[in-house]
Amino acid sequence: MLRDVLTAFRLLTVIPVGRTEGIGASRYFPLVGYFFAGVSLVLAWGAGEAGLSDGLGALLTATVIVSASALLSGLLHWDGLADCADGLGVRGGAERALAAMKASGIGAFGVVAVVLVALLQVTAIAVIVESGSLWALAAAPVLGRLGASFALGLRAPARPDGLGARYAGRVSAAALVLLVVQALPLVAWTGRPEPLLTLGTFGGVLVAFFAPEPFVRRFGGVTGDVLGASILLTETAVLLVGALVGGPL
Repeated sequence: MLRDVLTAFRLLTVIPVGRTEGIGASRYFPLVGYFFAGVSLVLAWGAGEAGLSDGLGALLTATVIVSASALLSGLLHWDGLADCADGLGVRGGAERALAAMKASGIGAFGVVAVVLVALLQVTAIAVIVESGSLWALAAAPVLGRLGASFALGLRAPARPDGLGARYAGRVSAAALVLLVVQALPLVAWTGRPEPLLTLGTFGGVLVAFFAPEPFVRRFGGVTGDVLGASILLTETAVLLVGALVGGPL
C-alpha cells in the first residue's frame, strides 16, 4: 500500500518521494487530492488573515491558489486538458486524434480550453473565498483525482504504451468501494450531519465517474492526457457548484 501511495504522489505532483513503483497507484489518487486541498485551504486562510478575502483581494487569492495547484502538479493536468481539447477538435478517427494529442505544439482548441477552464476556476474560487464557505475548495481536488482513478480503473488504455497503458486495469468491487470511501471525509466537513454536503459529495462522485467518458469514446480509451482533463473538469464542476450554491458548501 505504501508503495502505491508514494507512486500516486510521484505521478500527480512534483514532490520527489522516491523511486518505488506500485501497480495499484490509481486506487490512492484521492489521497493526493487531500494534499492539494490542504494547500488551497492554507492559502485561503492566509489570505483571510491578510485581508485578501473580498473584492480584488479574493480574485488575487484565487489566482494564487490555481497557480499553486498547477505548479505542484507540474502543469501536467493543464497540458492534458489542452491535448484532449486538440484531440476532440481534430477531424478524423481515433488514430488521428491521438496523433494530434502527441504533437509537441498546442492548437486553438487547446488554448481556448485552458483559458476558459482557468477563468472558471479563478472566478469560482474567488466567490468561494469571499463567501467563506470553503467546502468546495477542499472537495474539488479530491473529487478531481477520483475522476482520474475512475478513468484508469474502469476504462481500457487507448494506446499500448504511455501512462494509461501502464496503470490502467479493471479494478475489483472492493477497490471501487475503497475509492468512494476516500471521499467520505468530505461529508463530515461541518462535524454534523448536513444533507447538502452529502448530496454535494456524492454528486461530485458521479461527475468524477462520467468526466472521462467523452474522451474515452473519442480516443478509444484512456491516456495520461485524459487523466489530466478529467481532474480539471471535475474540479471545475465542483467549484462552480460550490460558488453558486454557497451555504455549507
